[in-house]
Amino acid sequence: MTTADHPRRRPTTAVWALLVAIATGLLAWVRIGSPARGVAWAEDSGRFLTDRLALGPVRSVWHPYDGYLHVLPRLVVDAAVALGRIDLYALSVSAMSCAVLGAVCGTVFVLARGVVRAWPLRVLLAAVPALVPLAPVEIAGTAANLHWYLLFAAPWLLAHRPRSWWSSAWTAVAVAVVTTSEIQAAVFLPLLLLGRRQRRVIPVAAVAVLGVAAQVTAALTHPRSATHRGGITSFRDMTAGFVAQVVGGSGNADVRAVGASVAAHGWWVVTVPAVLLVVAVVAALVLADWRTRWMLLAVSVGAGVVWYAALIVNRTPGTTWSSFTAAAWASTAPLRYAAASSMFLTAAVVLVADVLLARARWSWRAAGGVLVAASLVAFVAGGGAVPLREHGPQWSAEIEHRASYCAAHPGDTVRVGAMPRIAGWDATVPCAMVERAVGR
Repeated sequence: MTTADHPRRRPTTAVWALLVAIATGLLAWVRIGSPARGVAWAEDSGRFLTDRLALGPVRSVWHPYDGYLHVLPRLVVDAAVALGRIDLYALSVSAMSCAVLGAVCGTVFVLARGVVRAWPLRVLLAAVPALVPLAPVEIAGTAANLHWYLLFAAPWLLAHRPRSWWSSAWTAVAVAVVTTSEIQAAVFLPLLLLGRRQRRVIPVAAVAVLGVAAQVTAALTHPRSATHRGGITSFRDMTAGFVAQVVGGSGNADVRAVGASVAAHGWWVVTVPAVLLVVAVVAALVLADWRTRWMLLAVSVGAGVVWYAALIVNRTPGTTWSSFTAAAWASTAPLRYAAASSMFLTAAVVLVADVLLARARWSWRAAGGVLVAASLVAFVAGGGAVPLREHGPQWSAEIEHRASYCAAHPGDTVRVGAMPRIAGWDATVPCAMVERAVGR
């Protein structure tokens, strides 16, 4: 039999998922940029690293912070410390965080195959965490914000119906990681009912409930600190912020520019796209099959829950968007909640496009094509977002600068700078670790 007689083998789903994971992880790494990759961000230095050095590799992983468990972010920090090169700590955390993002994208690519018909749209859906314009500003490449990416994977994991016990096992492990790293995954627990008649869903459901229970226990025993001084934002302001930062930010990461357009031309520049998107989602909910309908509803609700819940819980100051003047818009900054909400909103757009493109009528298919084109344009136009930590202190340089002090005081500790430049985010590192890193 000749080679031509053999049927041509196609790449398996696992191979495609691996390619998606590698491509999206690298894309996130590139989008962050060289300066920002070497800067430690917030909890990555001032909390997670500090706890790791004080509590050790086991106790620190399960140590609640601000009312929650952060298992995977702490494991990333633990791995970065275990490398033994404290001078490469920030770079290692950035690399591993991008790898986790890629793993999330690859997972969504696999789990969405029963929902998204067109494989190019499945690739687009899976790549959303790496492509949304707001991602590099704060959440990409940081362990402190990995929970947002895990939350993006949550509805797909909880709605998954394993076809084997092996599939059930890895899904349960993934769900354990998600629920012990992000308490908001509890919002998607009802999706477990989609597989209520399958025995292989039982381990997944049990792990999900236990993970959420662990988060609730952490919240009750280690309540959030009362450091948030702002009042609860009104519903009107939260909605105004949603259409400006989430809807507008999904097309342009420069929310100052979005605000300038609102100040110059009125709120219609962001409310019209928001209303059209709502209409498209409602139409797709009517036209879709039951499984796609549930997932579309989940990501749409997720976009709102992430935004409104975050503002209410954190009492974020300076969020009176509905009354912003041009000067107020000029001094505003994108919130990390907007980036997370934008991922769900963009996923909803992709799902709607898939539903419309599958219809026979040309008008529906044309509308689906417009949504895909708009998403691609937004990704390309918003690809130049500047990370907030871009101009922060380079971690490796900070370590090098303190090497001479540590050589003279080997039993002491040194403070290493991070971003943002506010009290509490710098790390205290033993001189012994500094000396090992610089080879003294």
